[in-house]
Amino acid sequence: MYNKVKRIAAVRLSSAEILKLLEPYPRWNYDGSKLTRNLSLRDFETTWSFLTQVAMRSHLWGHHPTITTCYNKVNVQLTTHDVGGVSDIDMKLVSKIESYAAGREQDELVSKWPKKRGNYSE
Repeated sequence: MYNKVKRIAAVRLSSAEILKLLEPYPRWNYDGSKLTRNLSLRDFETTWSFLTQVAMRSHLWGHHPTITTCYNKVNVQLTTHDVGGVSDIDMKLVSKIESYAAGREQDELVSKWPKKRGNYSE
């Protein structure tokens, strides 16, 4: 099988740059060395569909996050070991991960449920 890994040279970002770039992504946390995001997805199948997308993009870029999962819960950690911190590639992956998660998280689904109407008492 042909492997199209696209190696991209990473550029380490300063804390100020990272915080500025994270402004559109309030669910991501930065602890000084890595980016972290916890997700609660719709169900098991949705979780693995999401993880497959993240895995394929990560593999194509030759940049692999640390991911832990249990049923519909996912924790993603991003850092670039080659530069000893968070890089521009991590931030690009943040953007991709957010696009893959869009509409799949539990809290987003709950807000779309119709409001209770009428008398439901039995």
